[in-house]
Parts: sequence; structure tokens; C-alpha cells
Amino acid sequence: MSEKPATLPNMRLNVLILSLCQACLFTANAVLIASAALVGFALAPDPMYATVPVGAVFLFGMGFALPASILMKYIGRRKGFQLGLVFSISGACLSGFAVTQQSFVLFCFGIALIGVGNAFGGFYRFAAADVSTESYRSRAISYVLAGSVVAAFIGPNLVAFTKNSIIEAAFAGSYYTLALVYSISLILVSFLKVPEAKKSNVIEEKRPLREVAKQPEFLLAVVSATVGYGVMNLLMTSTPLAMNVRDMSFGLTALVIQWHIFSMFAPSFFTGHLVRIFGDLSVIGAGVVLLFLSILVSFVLGDSFLAFCLALVLLGLGWNFTFLGGTTLLTKTYRDSEKAVVQGVNDLCVFSIVTCTAILSGVLHHIWGWYILNAGATLPLILVAMMVIWVKRSRVTSPTTSPVT
Repeated sequence: MSEKPATLPNMRLNVLILSLCQACLFTANAVLIASAALVGFALAPDPMYATVPVGAVFLFGMGFALPASILMKYIGRRKGFQLGLVFSISGACLSGFAVTQQSFVLFCFGIALIGVGNAFGGFYRFAAADVSTESYRSRAISYVLAGSVVAAFIGPNLVAFTKNSIIEAAFAGSYYTLALVYSISLILVSFLKVPEAKKSNVIEEKRPLREVAKQPEFLLAVVSATVGYGVMNLLMTSTPLAMNVRDMSFGLTALVIQWHIFSMFAPSFFTGHLVRIFGDLSVIGAGVVLLFLSILVSFVLGDSFLAFCLALVLLGLGWNFTFLGGTTLLTKTYRDSEKAVVQGVNDLCVFSIVTCTAILSGVLHHIWGWYILNAGATLPLILVAMMVIWVKRSRVTSPTTSPVT
């Protein structure tokens, strides 16, 4: 049975629930970001494979993104989120056990289950759009992403607090604690009420995906979110390794990750307003500029703690603008009948690239080093900048962009 319709007064409550679930999701992801590469470094047969566990999260998140979206079309958002959280809880417990057994393969498998759960959790932001009026939609998506601000402070500190809670099995306690975090989400999501799609006497034509993909706005939305997330993930995942090579303590690494995650999500309190005032293209363009500045800082300030901290803050800000701007733009490119497939394909594209960057970041850092890694990240950003200009021009020549027409 699908969820009961949510009344308009419940709209803000639904957004609050989704925001809290997002906070739990990214608290867990912050733990993974701060620890998974280091656990991989300790357990892997070769240091080159240190970031493979991080890659497993995104690989399975990618692989299950489209199936998760289609499944939720039939069983509803709430049941879909609950199923995903069962996978996450199982994966967290297995990952903790794997660390106690010093098994790299088992650790990767446990992390992979968390990735499956993340595939479902990735649709919290789209669920926010589902429960909101059109005028409130961009702000609803922003507020849900803003819930992750909590993760900036809880996640890295949770790792530091639980890292040595199990003697002779560093980080095992951190992963067992994740099971509790996911359980909180499981309780929260049971109160979610996503309204059923309104039925209309007018039969809405469902366009082939290739026709939807011909829209310049669709292409920019997908590329913006994909490149923004990919560049951010490439540099973020390799940051603990880069700092470790420079003999910086785990405490400093955790602090950098903390402020990075804060900068990823804190702007979400007002990014939705910026989209409404300045438009999605301007926000995406600003995000590209911020990502360029992040890379520039790494070259200008060198190997200092300040360089890593400031670069990662700018990296987080750039991700927020490109990802949220792209997500908001995407919601303008499809009809209700096309929603499940288009959203699923979008996340499949995003997490395909994110998976590649997560897996390759450790290898590329090992072979090329931190600076060449940063330099290479500028190339896809040029593509996004060019596409923003292209879409702006296409709007001038063809101002009607509604997917309904």
C-alpha cells in the first residue's frame, strides 16, 4: 500500500523528517570519509588499494540508484527508504566485524551494503520535492541538504570518540556505532507521509528518455551534479591520504573533513533562496568558480594545514552550488510520469563518476601525487562552464523550456 496523502500543513513536517534523515545519512558518510581510506590502508594487501572500500560505497550506490528509484515508484518512498536502511544497518555491522577480523574483502563487502542503502537515501532530496509545492521546492531541497550540517560536527568527532573503543581493532567501534545512526533514521522515516501523485483526467504522454535528454537543461543538470560531485569526491577522498603522507595527525585530518562537510551543507540554508533570486544557471556558474578557487588555493598555499582546510572549505561550497543547482534544474525537465526514470538515470550518472573517482583517487594519488590530481580536476570544470553559457544562449533563442509543453 502506498503512503497516505500528506496535507499541506504536513509539508514542513515531512521536510523536517527528511532533513533529519539526511543528517543521519551524512553523519554516517562523514565517518566513512574520515576512516574508510585509513582502514583500507591498514587492511589492503597494497596501499594502492586504500580507497577501494570508499569506491565500493559509490559503486553499489551507482548500481542500485535506478532500481531503487523504480522500486519506490511502486512501493512508495517510505518503504523504499526503510528497505535501504536495513541494508545500511547490516553493512555497518558487517564492516565492524570485518575490522575485528582484519579482513579487507569482508570490509569491502560490508561497505558495499552501506552503498546499497545510500542508493535509496540519495532520493531524500527528491522526496522533498515530492512533498512540496512548486514555489517551495528549491527551498525544500536546500533544507533537506542543510540537515547534513549536523554531520560536519558529529561525524568526524564520532570517529575520534569511537576509533579505539574496541582494543586492537581501530575503527571497528565506529562502524558498529553507524548501525545505531541508521536505526535512528529507520525510526524517523516511519513517520514520513509522501502524497500520492495527483490523478488527472488528462492522459499525460510519457516521452522516451532520449527525448528528455535532448533538452539543454537536462544535460546541464546532469553534468553539473556529476562533475561537481566527481571533482569534490576525487579531492576529498584523497585528502586523508595526502595529509597522512605529510605526517599530519588524524586529529587535524578529522578537523579538515569536519569543516569541509560543514561547507558542503551550511550554504543549503540559503542556496534555495539564491536559486529563486538569481536563477539556477548563476548558482551553478558560481559553484564552478568556487571549485576552481579550491584548486588554486592548494597550489598557492602549499602543504600546510591551512591550505588543506581552506581548499576543502571552498571545495564543499563549490559542490553545494553545482549539486543543488543541478538538482533544482533537473526537476524542471520531466513530467510526473517520467520522474522515476529521469531521477534514477540522473543518480546513475552521478554515482558512476563518483564511484570512479573514489576508486581511482587512491591509485592516482599514489602514482601522481596531490598536485597533479588537483590540476587534472580543472578539465571537467571547464566543460561545465561552457555548458552554462550554452544553456543561457539556448534560453534566449528558445525561452519555452517546460517539460509539459
